[in-house]
Amino acid sequence: MRISLVLMSLFIFMGCASTPHSATELRTAGKAKTSFCSEKAFKETVAIIEAQLQKCFAHGEQEVFGGTSNTFIEMSGVESKIVTMSSVAQVNWNRFYQVVVDISAQDQCPALVETYGMSDSWSSTTHLVQDWIAGNNLEKCS
Repeated sequence: MRISLVLMSLFIFMGCASTPHSATELRTAGKAKTSFCSEKAFKETVAIIEAQLQKCFAHGEQEVFGGTSNTFIEMSGVESKIVTMSSVAQVNWNRFYQVVVDISAQDQCPALVETYGMSDSWSSTTHLVQDWIAGNNLEKCS
């Protein structure tokens, strides 16, 4: 029992050191990045991605072993031509970013979408964002 407690503490500490703690940190790591031009209007692209992220990643507060977990979506720039949406998870005191989606209005592209995942294993999720815009795999989250 004592060994498992020590191992669990070690895993938690390692998780704190390796997870992105901000949208900027996740972007800088550049893991599982995808980008594409959405042919849909900027506001429509934002609405589709917001709805899907809410459905897939905003589970609210839940009781977990040893405390609570809360997953939610942070948004910034809603009234501008650059919107950032982030899936954030907070487990007890450890807060980390899972997915960041930047959407920007461009002259040559109605909505440039750049998606980052917290590790290379998130590449299927970052590619899925493009499917959502195309109206495909709306029931899928990863």
